[in-house]
Amino acid sequence: MKQREIHKFPLLSVSDVTVRFGGITALDKVSFEISKGSICGLIGPNGAGKTTLFNCMSRIYDPDRGDIFFEGQSILSLPTYKMSSLGMGRTFQNLALFPTMSVLNNVMTGGHHYTKSDYLSNALGLSWARKENRQAREAAMNLIDYLDLSPMMHSRVSTLPFGTQKRVELARALASRPKILLLDEPAGGLNHDEIEELKELILKIREKLNLTILLVEHHMNLVMQVSEQVAVLNFGKKIADGTPTQIQRHPEVIEAYLGTG
Repeated sequence: MKQREIHKFPLLSVSDVTVRFGGITALDKVSFEISKGSICGLIGPNGAGKTTLFNCMSRIYDPDRGDIFFEGQSILSLPTYKMSSLGMGRTFQNLALFPTMSVLNNVMTGGHHYTKSDYLSNALGLSWARKENRQAREAAMNLIDYLDLSPMMHSRVSTLPFGTQKRVELARALASRPKILLLDEPAGGLNHDEIEELKELILKIREKLNLTILLVEHHMNLVMQVSEQVAVLNFGKKIADGTPTQIQRHPEVIEAYLGTG
């Protein structure tokens, strides 16, 4: 992997986050930081609390205690729809695309918060609205080309293979011009060759687009090959946080995954 500068100050900080659902504690005083420009893996067995933490970062859930800081500012007072304009892009474990829309239109929706036009200005064909839509279309087409989706640009998403749909969702997340990209199990449902392509793609977009990436993933080889930092959750608690080498040797991580020290 090409060496690049990792900034020392955190872009995202999770501080003492606790989430309860009734009598169940999904997250218990979880804290860690992600440095600007880094790739951080977030791993743990099923039910460890990974997606719950992602949903807190995306403002889908409100923590019962603790805070989450983005570029030094708390995000907990912000509504969900503000996360994209703040600089957070996200993919989902279960695809959240518009299946009857084309690849191009799906990707264009990712940049919607950058446009000012509305239904009326578009219907009237105002010159500034036409210019804005043209620019949004060009930006989406550039991402489509970047992710090798050009041949199916006008195809309905529902007609495409699952691995291709994953790339469409990634393109849509990138269309929001994020500072940090949250990837929720991007390797889920992919075959060996597709996972290898995904690995190269994650490294490529981090390098070329100057992104910080937080990766939730069950595929350990992928996480260990692309991440500089790995945080581990188990039963809602953070049990380890360090380099891939440190995590692979950590006794609590070994016990969590293998049931033995």
